[in-house]
Amino acid sequence: MAFVPWFKPALARSLKAGYSRSDFAADISAGLLVGVVALPLSMGLAIASGVSPEQGLYTAIIGGVVVSLLGGSRVQVAGPAGAFVGICAAAVITHGYLGLALATLMAGVMLLAFGALRLGKYIGYIPYPVVIGFTTGIALIIGSTQIDSALGIADPTPAMPDFIGRLAYVLRHSGEISFGGLAVSAGTLAVILSLRKISLKIPGALIAVLIGTGMVTLLGVPDSSVQTIGSKFKEISASFHLTDWSAALPDRAAWLHKAWEVLPLAFGIGILVGIESLLCAVVADGMTGDRHDSDTELAAQGVANLASACFMGLPVTGVIARTSTNARAGAKSPISGLIHAATILAILLILAPLVKLIPLASLAGVLLSVCWYMAELPLWPRLFRAGGSDMVLLVLACLITVFADLIWAVGLGVIAAFIFLLIRKNSHPEKDEPESIAIEEATDEIRLVLSGHLHFGRAAEPRATETRLKKSTLFLTLDFSHALFIDCSYAQAIRELAAHARKHGVVVRATGLTGRAATDFTRFGLREVIVG
Repeated sequence: MAFVPWFKPALARSLKAGYSRSDFAADISAGLLVGVVALPLSMGLAIASGVSPEQGLYTAIIGGVVVSLLGGSRVQVAGPAGAFVGICAAAVITHGYLGLALATLMAGVMLLAFGALRLGKYIGYIPYPVVIGFTTGIALIIGSTQIDSALGIADPTPAMPDFIGRLAYVLRHSGEISFGGLAVSAGTLAVILSLRKISLKIPGALIAVLIGTGMVTLLGVPDSSVQTIGSKFKEISASFHLTDWSAALPDRAAWLHKAWEVLPLAFGIGILVGIESLLCAVVADGMTGDRHDSDTELAAQGVANLASACFMGLPVTGVIARTSTNARAGAKSPISGLIHAATILAILLILAPLVKLIPLASLAGVLLSVCWYMAELPLWPRLFRAGGSDMVLLVLACLITVFADLIWAVGLGVIAAFIFLLIRKNSHPEKDEPESIAIEEATDEIRLVLSGHLHFGRAAEPRATETRLKKSTLFLTLDFSHALFIDCSYAQAIRELAAHARKHGVVVRATGLTGRAATDFTRFGLREVIVG
C-alpha cells in the first residue's frame, strides 16, 4: 500500500471504519440475493455473447471476488454485463474466443494503467444524454440477439454481428416461430415483471427460470419445440480451466500479430469497462451515500479482467442491475460481493448437471426484461421536451451505438457536446462570468453560488458538495444569480444533489433565477424537485 498511496480498496476502508456482526448479517442476506439474481443473467449474457453459459458464471465469480477485494466502491458488484454483448459477439465471430480473451487481457493492462495515471475523474466528462443514448442503444442490441430465441427460432449459423442482419433473419424465418418457445419466453417475462411490482428484493429472474424449466421438463416438451441449454451446449462444466493459448498462439510472432490485430478491440473494451464501472459506482454512491475511489476502481477492474481472460471468462465490469440490487438489499461492505460470488460458485458445483435443462427461451425472457429496464425509455420524453442540443446528443449516441460502435458513440457524443458548448458560449459573448462554484456555510444553511456556464464538464461539482451536509444543516440554497445557462448533465447533477439532501431532511431552495438559467431550470424539470 505504501508504494501506491492512491490505491484505497473499499474493503479496507469498510473494515477500518468498524464492521459489526449486524453488518455481516446484512452482507450475507444481500450477497445471497444478488448471487441468485446474477445466476441466470450471467448464463444468458454468455450465450448472447457467443460462448458457453458456464463462461458467464466463471466471469461472475472471478469479477465478484477480485473487484470486491480490490475495488473502490463499497457495494459495487462486478461480472459480465449487457453493455458487452454486442462487442463480444462480434469479436467471437471475427477473432474467435481466444482473440476476445487476448483483447480482454490487454484491456486489463490498460485499465491498470488508467488507474495508475489517475484518469478516473475524466469519466465525469461524458454528457448525461450520451450516457442515456448509448444505454438505450445497448438495450436494443441485446434485445436483437434474443428475439430469435424468444420466438423459438433456431439461432443463425454463422452468427450475425449486426443489428439489421439479426432483425432481417427473424423476419425471414418468421414462419418457423415455435409457440412453445414463445409461451416460455412470454411467461418468463410476465413472472419477472409481476414479481418486480411486488418487491425488488424477490429474485424474479431465478424464480421465472425455475418455473419455465420445471414446466418444460415435467411436460416432456421436445427440443424441437423448446430448445434447452443441454440441446445446444451438451454438458455444463463445473471445473475452472486455464485459457489454452498454445493452439492458436504457438510462438511470440503469433502473439504479436494477434495482439496488433485485436488492439482496437482491447482499447474499446478497456474504455467501455472504465465507463460502465465508474457510472455504476456513481449509481451506487447515490443509493448509499458513500463515495467511491475511481482510480482504485479502475485498477481493480484491470486485475479482474486479467484474471477473467486467464480463466476462460468474458470482460468484467461493474453491473448496475446487480449493484442496485445489492444496495437495495442493505449491503454494508464489499463482503456482500464476495458472498455473491460464493453463492454462484456453490450453485455451479452442486447443480451443474441440472443447468442443461434450462430452456433458452427462458433465458431470452430474462434478458428481454433486462433490456426493458436498461433502456431508460421514461427519460426520453423528458429529454425530448427539453429539446435543443441535449435531444440531438441523445438520438446521436443511440443511433451510433446501434449501427456503428459503442466507443464511437461515446467519442463522437463528447465531441458534439463540446461543439454545442462552444456555440452556446459564443451566443452571448458580452457576458463574462467565471466558471466556479463558491460554498458559503452558516449554522443551519449551506449556500452554493453557481457561476458561469453550468455544463457537463462541471457536473461533478454539485456531487462533491454532498459531504458538506451536516446534522445541523436545515437548508441547502442554490444561488443562480451568476449562472448563464444550465445543460442537461448539470441539471441531472443538481437533481441528484437535491435527492441526497432531501434524504437527510434538508430543504433545497433555488434563488437568483433569471434569463436563460431560469428557462433551463424549468425545462429540465428542476422546479419539480427544488423550491424556487
